[in-house]
Amino acid sequence: MKQMKAQFGMQSSATIASSLVVASLVALAASPAGAQSYTLIDLTPAAGNAVATEISGGIAAGYASPGIFGTAYRATLWDGVSSLDLHPSTLVDDSATGAVGRSFIQGGAVGVQVGWVSGVVTAGRSAPVVWRGTAESAAFLSIPFVNFGGQANATDGSQIVGYATGQDRDGTTIGVAQAMVWDAATGTGVSLGDGGNASIAYGVGGGVQVGYVTKSQANAVLWQGTRQSQVSLHPSNAVVSVANATDGARQVGYAGFDIRVRQEAAKGKKDKRFTYAHVWTGTAASALNIHPYPLNNLPGINLTQSYALGINGAWIVGYAGDETKFGTPAYSHAIVWNGNFESIDLNEFLPAGFVGAQAVSVDGDGNVSGFIAKADGTRHAAVWLRNAVE
Repeated sequence: MKQMKAQFGMQSSATIASSLVVASLVALAASPAGAQSYTLIDLTPAAGNAVATEISGGIAAGYASPGIFGTAYRATLWDGVSSLDLHPSTLVDDSATGAVGRSFIQGGAVGVQVGWVSGVVTAGRSAPVVWRGTAESAAFLSIPFVNFGGQANATDGSQIVGYATGQDRDGTTIGVAQAMVWDAATGTGVSLGDGGNASIAYGVGGGVQVGYVTKSQANAVLWQGTRQSQVSLHPSNAVVSVANATDGARQVGYAGFDIRVRQEAAKGKKDKRFTYAHVWTGTAASALNIHPYPLNNLPGINLTQSYALGINGAWIVGYAGDETKFGTPAYSHAIVWNGNFESIDLNEFLPAGFVGAQAVSVDGDGNVSGFIAKADGTRHAAVWLRNAVE
């Protein structure tokens, strides 16, 4: 792992540039001197649909599929020079039924990756899995109740979080999703579920789990290992909210508000939904709106929506949306916030032919992973390496 860490973000600028040339990866020119700039690496130049959902310890992780609309996703690691396929060998395709084995890495920490798989071996259901750097290390996480499957979404190396969907004992009725926390060492799990309300855990850090509970709409919450420890993060005037990640002290996600408008509203409506990236420090009252507006003073960009997806130290990452382009790749602008909540639009570093991006994860050095998108829907897994400020 230490050797791989040197590939992403821990080398000199000259060494990084040399490695990228050797690997035939796409690198972009830096911004003007004095401004924070990034070097972008296209991790999957030949892929049709790929996302780097995690970056830590010099390794990016995620999943990739060769076709834009393909379903043959494979869990993958990248170190900046090469890729490693983590797709379990047991996930064989079934030509008789047309079932395709799929595997996804949704999160990770140094030496640990988590996500889910599906295929014939799982009866077509999603099943939460933990890896430790190789395809052969893939192990299912236990679900302590009758279920219809589940997913693992994040880990801090000690705990893993995600959800499992309940099922009645005779296997005829599907229940609600229940947020889960697993011990990373043993794979044993505990439900954080909120009775009959659906819940999902998206992030974990320092013994704190975050996600949402559905109460007519999603309400952001945090837990500390038990369902009884649930604390609401939902802002009092919000309609919807979700917490996506935590470092144990702070939580990040988004909150949506219905605001009375005139011209902006659709015909016959008086309210309009605005969704803004938020950061919390353990309580609903601590909610802080960090929506990136104005954003780098870029002309022609009207970002009315934003979402925070990851946090590490001072850094927060996510994306923001130009509503006039909603539903298209150009809608997404990958965003990184620094310790002062100042935002940088990582779309500034997109290579030719790409029109949108999302930032999903960030490491302690401020290097970012996510995806970049073309107008036809193609998504490439990508890493933005933070350059030294000149």
